[in-house]
Amino acid sequence: MPDLLIVLTATAYEQQRLRDSLQQVTTQRRGHRAWVRGVIGIRPVVLIETGIGAVNTAQALTVALQEIDPELVLQIGIGGAYLGSGLDKGDLTLATEENYGDLGVITSAGWFPADEIGIPVLSTDGDYYNTYSLDPTLVARAQHILEQSGEHVVRGPFVTVQQCTGREDIGNELAARFKAICENMEGAAAAHISTLYSVPFLELRAISNRVEDRNKDAWDIPLAVQSVQIAAQKFIEAL
Repeated sequence: MPDLLIVLTATAYEQQRLRDSLQQVTTQRRGHRAWVRGVIGIRPVVLIETGIGAVNTAQALTVALQEIDPELVLQIGIGGAYLGSGLDKGDLTLATEENYGDLGVITSAGWFPADEIGIPVLSTDGDYYNTYSLDPTLVARAQHILEQSGEHVVRGPFVTVQQCTGREDIGNELAARFKAICENMEGAAAAHISTLYSVPFLELRAISNRVEDRNKDAWDIPLAVQSVQIAAQKFIEAL
C-alpha cells in the first residue's frame, strides 16, 4: 500500500469533491476537527478540515502529525491573486515559499519583518522568521505531474494574512514586499508546522479573485474550489 497523504482544507466546501471521489470511506473526529479517511486511486488519504486562519490550521495539523507520519502534507484551497501576477479566476498556483505577511514590527519608518524582533519564530535546521521555503524539487515534480495531466500551473511565493486584503494599494505593497503572486489565510502556518515536524509540504491553490478594492461581485469561489480539487485529484492519482 502506498504511503498516506494528509490533505488540508480550511473548509468542507474546499474538499467536498475529493470526499465524493473517495473509496473505503471512514469519518472520525480528532482534536475537534473532522477527518475523512479513504483512498484516491491507490493512495490512502486523510482529508482534514482545519477551519480558517493560521491558528486553526496549526492546531489541526499539529494534532494530525502527532498521530500520523505521512509521506506528504498537501494543502489545497483558494487564494487572491496580486495584480502584478497576471493570474485570473480559476488559475492554479503552487507555492515556492510561504510568508507570514503581517508578522513583524510597524514603526514610523514603516514595516519590518519578524527579524527586527530578533527572536526566531522557529529554530530547527535553521532560524525561521517570516519565510518558509518549500522543497524546490518537490514543487517542480508537482508542477510536472499536473502539467502532464493537462493543467497549467504557475509557481511563486505566497503570502499568508489574517485579514483578507480588500484594498488594491495594500495588496500591491504585500506583493512587492514578498515578490508574491497571491495571498491566503492558512499556508504559512501549515508550512511552519510541516517544517517543525520535518514533513514534506506542498500548497496548491486556485484563484478566486484578484486583490483589488473589495468587490465580491467579481469573485468566483465555486470555479476556484472546483479547479483546485480537480487538479488535486489528478495529482494524487498520478503519484
